[in-house]
Amino acid sequence: MKPKSHKYFFKSVAEETEVHKDVVDDLVTFYFGKVRKCLSDLEHPSISISNLGTFSLRKTKLEKAIKKNKDILGNLQKMKYKDYDKYIPVKAKIDSMESMLIKLNESISNKKKFKDENK
Repeated sequence: MKPKSHKYFFKSVAEETEVHKDVVDDLVTFYFGKVRKCLSDLEHPSISISNLGTFSLRKTKLEKAIKKNKDILGNLQKMKYKDYDKYIPVKAKIDSMESMLIKLNESISNKKKFKDENK
């Protein structure tokens, strides 16, 4: 299934709802911009979007990303002082991923407890 961009159908939605096409375009752009930001900022282990479903963070992919960024961080630590500005965002990214991994593990353990209690 190939998803369609809103650019292909926002004019017909604007005509159908009798709203100006620029308003529909701005609304859709704003909404999906917020969705992308929530998904990329790693604030929640899963995000539910009506009519699209639930997007859940995968534990194995997160662990691989942490490992990859730690390898990058290790290489940056061997560099000189001028590369320190590259070190800071990678370190912040690793910290956010590790805190999300903790939240994800807590969520998984809570689900297991709930299943065990309701058997």
